[in-house]
Amino acid sequence: MAWIYFCLVSFVYFSFVRCQDPEIVNDILPEVKRVGQTAMMNCTVARLGDNSVRWVFDGNIRQVISSNEEIMVMNPWKGGVPNYRVLRLPQGDRVTFVLVISRIRPEFSGKYICSVMVHNQAVDHWTTKTGYLTVLQPPMIRPGSTDSVKMVDKGGNTSITCDAYGVPYPNITWVRSDGKLLPNGKAMFRGRTLPILSADVKYSGVYKCVADNFIKPPAEALTQVYVFQEPTVRVLQNSVGQYANGRLDAKLDCIVRGYPTPTVYWMVKNGDQKVILTDSDKYETTKQATDTQNLLNGEQWYTLKIRYIQALDYRDYYCVGVNSIGEGNATVNVFSTWDCQGPLCYSLDPSRPNSANFPQLAPFSILLFSTLLFLVT
Repeated sequence: MAWIYFCLVSFVYFSFVRCQDPEIVNDILPEVKRVGQTAMMNCTVARLGDNSVRWVFDGNIRQVISSNEEIMVMNPWKGGVPNYRVLRLPQGDRVTFVLVISRIRPEFSGKYICSVMVHNQAVDHWTTKTGYLTVLQPPMIRPGSTDSVKMVDKGGNTSITCDAYGVPYPNITWVRSDGKLLPNGKAMFRGRTLPILSADVKYSGVYKCVADNFIKPPAEALTQVYVFQEPTVRVLQNSVGQYANGRLDAKLDCIVRGYPTPTVYWMVKNGDQKVILTDSDKYETTKQATDTQNLLNGEQWYTLKIRYIQALDYRDYYCVGVNSIGEGNATVNVFSTWDCQGPLCYSLDPSRPNSANFPQLAPFSILLFSTLLFLVT
């Protein structure tokens, strides 16, 4: 009987004492903030007595931030405001310790633990509660693991990677900068790694990855893809006509594409051999400035001007592109015509009848005049 009485008294005593211990009465609500903003976490304690409350950060590192209102860590001030403050707000038998974190940086993300340090009580018996701070970050590209250049043989397989980070983790989308379809036949691909299978020269170009997590601004990176391929050559016109012996020029154009970048020549046949045309009083070769509207990515525009067209100039001209992979060529034929071509054609008064036909009739008129003059004399 005495033993039962002793146990009952002990239970009541320890229950009473236990009820007098401090207690954190409310949950600490999570905070979600952007970089540079201010977060506030509330830790409300009942029956604090002469005990103390501390805040501990458990993130990349673990450190004690404060004891009651005293800050225990490095606490730089900027604009008259420190990184950390603790506000003590008493209300009846409760006290709220508000941890104020200013000018938030990404490394501030993590757990914030509020503990009541009870005198003469082991640390593992202290009452604690945890709050979470999430710092939103706009997307950033990781330059070390994001491809800027990728080279692949024609017909080979490869992939390009865009690595980004942010909070929340960003979605990554691939498109082509020139608006053309991706190697998968679609206009857009979502994912960190874009596969390129059975590479073709048409896959050469600039690819753009966009990382977006709805925190502005999104991040972008460009990847240049080169497909090793022999030159491909196309001409704007496969035949060009011009009137002879009128001090008129003919202009021939070809578009060359390949990687490595081809060396381009204009050539004609001399017997059974082809010879390269070099700049002279007769010929002028030019590489035009890049025209992004009319050229595909990687294409270059080359021009041959033939000055003062004569009968001997009526023949085939070859635009030839050569690189370490191979060779490509296309042909332009220059032929005789009565129609004057180009900006150097004769300009007459448009009010005169048949003035537009003067360039065609002029040689005949001169011949007729010469014949009549010969007969008269």
